[in-house]
Amino acid sequence: MKHFVGLASLKRWTISSLLFTTGLILVGQDIAIGTWRTHYSYNDARHIVKTSDKIFCATQNGFFSRDLASGETRKLSKIDGLSDAGITALAYSPSQNVLVIGYASGFIDFVFESQIISLDDLATSNLDIDKRVNDIAFGPNETYLATDIGILVVDTERAVITENFVNIGIGGAEVSVEQVVYRDQALIIKTTEGIQRGLLDRNLLDFSNWDRLELSGTISNLTLVEDDLFATDEGRELVLVTEEIIDTGVALPVGATKLFATDSQLLTADKNGAVYRFSGDSFLTLFSSESQSINGIVQYESTFFIADQDNGLVDQEGNSFIPDGPVSDQFSNFRLLGGEVFGFHSPSPFSYDGTIQQPYFSVFSEGQWMKRNIDGFNNVSDAINFNNTLYFSSIGDGLYNDASSEIITNIPGSSAPFDTIITALASGDRLWVSSFRNSNPIHLLGEEGWTSYSSLELFDDDFLTIDLSRSGIGWLGSASGTITVVDAVENDSDLISVSDGLPSSFIDIEISIEDEAWVATTRGPALFPDASFVFLNSDALQPTFENRVLFDGEQINAVMTDGGNRIWFGTENGIWVYDENTSEQVAVFNETNSPLPSNRIIQMAYNGRNGEVFIYTDQGMVSYRSASSIGNRNHRSVKVFPNPVRQEYQGLVGLTGLARNVSVKITDVNGNLVQELAANGGSASWNLRDRVGSQVSTGIYFFFSSSSDGEETYVGKIAVIR
Repeated sequence: MKHFVGLASLKRWTISSLLFTTGLILVGQDIAIGTWRTHYSYNDARHIVKTSDKIFCATQNGFFSRDLASGETRKLSKIDGLSDAGITALAYSPSQNVLVIGYASGFIDFVFESQIISLDDLATSNLDIDKRVNDIAFGPNETYLATDIGILVVDTERAVITENFVNIGIGGAEVSVEQVVYRDQALIIKTTEGIQRGLLDRNLLDFSNWDRLELSGTISNLTLVEDDLFATDEGRELVLVTEEIIDTGVALPVGATKLFATDSQLLTADKNGAVYRFSGDSFLTLFSSESQSINGIVQYESTFFIADQDNGLVDQEGNSFIPDGPVSDQFSNFRLLGGEVFGFHSPSPFSYDGTIQQPYFSVFSEGQWMKRNIDGFNNVSDAINFNNTLYFSSIGDGLYNDASSEIITNIPGSSAPFDTIITALASGDRLWVSSFRNSNPIHLLGEEGWTSYSSLELFDDDFLTIDLSRSGIGWLGSASGTITVVDAVENDSDLISVSDGLPSSFIDIEISIEDEAWVATTRGPALFPDASFVFLNSDALQPTFENRVLFDGEQINAVMTDGGNRIWFGTENGIWVYDENTSEQVAVFNETNSPLPSNRIIQMAYNGRNGEVFIYTDQGMVSYRSASSIGNRNHRSVKVFPNPVRQEYQGLVGLTGLARNVSVKITDVNGNLVQELAANGGSASWNLRDRVGSQVSTGIYFFFSSSSDGEETYVGKIAVIR
């Protein structure tokens, strides 16, 4: 099974859209089976450059372009052939017609008109340093990269490192280079020791050939405007850098700390959004904006575009030009409800003191992210449907009934106003509410009203998660690493810990469609085969694969099951997918073979309607459309897509709406068996090949399937054009 399209083909497609032509935004609810999409926030703009026809803007993990002529905005990522996420340096050379992108990981992309060349020497080196690219400058034929080991000199056309200027500090010490500027056959760099200047006709591998213009490290903001190199000193005085540091006698405006070069102008900005232009002897107000934290400015015709740390790409009038995305790349939790993703950005319940008020949460619906808020209800931490009513919880503001627009700050039957800190919700026959570190930490709402459980009954009071078995047994995950199971009907509870076979402290719980409880711990996974009968058997099993304990001693951060009851394990080293018996390894996803921005997986959630898996890493969220979905007893609105399959399509054909785990036979128009598929839950996928592995030819093909009892049959057809 091919899980990820090779980057080579992606890069050929990318170049025609990334830099030199108008890209299109394709908005839709679903993506093709076996493909990915990113879910980055574009609010925290950190870097901005302008080419002849586009603006490129990098945020914490995201990257996008805006076409200056058409006004179209396009998201760009590893899916489009880039090497990584987390851009730390960005520059464009008009003379060499190349966009250079540096990443925190040490990867460098050279984006040319006909290709992208990725330079991985630094990223894959064994150096025990921070490998981030700090800054980029261009010479006539070279690119200079400022890094924590020194300067990397790259032949731009070939994207090959030709020299390393390292150990160029005082006495040959290793220094980190924070900025680099090329001017008049010389490099001017800012290091952790100060400002240095090196003439390129000298041997700059020799530290003694560098002139030290300033040793105290107080000069910063090296900014080249035509032939003049400006900087600032610690007192926010503007200085001119030549063969020495010259004080201009001009102070930056109050509140201004950074310098920007925009066309032939030297600009700065204060914290109130005022932007100033250097006139030669003073700073004059150029325009006023609403931006309070400006990280970059470019100009197109008479319009200034700003990289705003809080609002993304905006112009001087405050108009926003960012793609849709969540409020932030940092999620405290997210939840799938009715095919929509609810993403929350609440503060930690451990440190909450009432000072942090996050009014917004994020909702992904119909292929688009939206920012939502509830008046007077901040720090939303979870959401759940109960009795056709949507409830929201909050770190600090309690429980919100969306139908009645009511905020419940003190849950009836509980003991104290600490009930306002709610970490998790769940629903079955009752609404379950987790009240963090309260003497009554769990509350249930049923037909009889509210019922509260004390911390003595539950053995704990700092529950972070709630999962329910098929019969309504509550599985409560605690910050202490233990699990409490609760039978609300029999009013019984029990504690599960390492003495019951848990390998170590609990991190995550998943109740599968077969009512199995999978538990992720700091030292591997555990399985409870009957989540509803845990009071009869509370001994955990450790799954095995190829006669070995699966992930023995390895931290599992997240566990999830899909519609085919396959198990997905999120680890510190990527995602591992196994069949329901862990007898077959179905797939492995990591930074190298997929668009995952990081191997450190924090949380996963499954959309049972279309099989899309939402994956939250420490570098933001992406999703993958798996070949599965939640199946039903019978076929329901079976869909085949794409249909027809055109010549240029290279992906999988998907079938959704099937009865659970059925077999699907594919025949040609003459009734000859072409292929047979096994559904994962309610979905199946076809790679457009026959049983011997050959690509099928142009024609009409038929799908045949019946439900498990044989009472209902599905017949469909598809056109393949080669």
